[in-house]
Amino acid sequence: MNNYIFDLDGTIVNSSKEVLLCFKKAFEKTGYKVDEARLTSNVIGPPLRGIISLIAPELQDEKIIESVIHNFRQFYDYDENDITEMYEGMHELLLRLKSSGKKLFVATFKPKIPTFRILKKFGLDMFDDVYTIDKFEKHITKEEMISDILSRYSLDKNETVMLGDAPSDVIAAKNCSVTAAGALWGYGEDKTPLIQNADFCITLEELDKLEGLAHRV
Repeated sequence: MNNYIFDLDGTIVNSSKEVLLCFKKAFEKTGYKVDEARLTSNVIGPPLRGIISLIAPELQDEKIIESVIHNFRQFYDYDENDITEMYEGMHELLLRLKSSGKKLFVATFKPKIPTFRILKKFGLDMFDDVYTIDKFEKHITKEEMISDILSRYSLDKNETVMLGDAPSDVIAAKNCSVTAAGALWGYGEDKTPLIQNADFCITLEELDKLEGLAHRV
């Protein structure tokens, strides 16, 4: 493979502790009490409204939801004490792929501000482009991100792989006719939907398998 598209959260970095901490503070500042037992990594992955609906499924008041989102953004986007961690072996993999002439991309549901803050924090400056949910005027889906990457950079679909830890990542990849690789680490305890939809799956200990992917016929 010559082209690699990576999800960010749950694939390159583990930001679950940071995200959950900021959501806890956001709900507290809003004055809305939630069941803290729902503040687990299983809610991480969707856009903010999706996460809120998992943390507080009973919450329907749009003003409160908007307040939680606003407060979360204030806490998360500019947190100088971010406790996000990078998955072991990922930085080395990205450097090896870049040094061997591969094209590298990020496709994430995070907005620009926290995405580039995290990339800077870990020295991840090897990507040819970074697609965030707010890269363009309107929010875009993961499938739209992959499609635009393929088109904008004239990539051969048979030479492109998408790696992500969520079923939506691999489904988007397959809908765009690129190889769908599932990351068996990351968020969500039940990896069955990921396994069922991916072309293949790997563990963190098997990262080198990505480097040896052959041209797809």
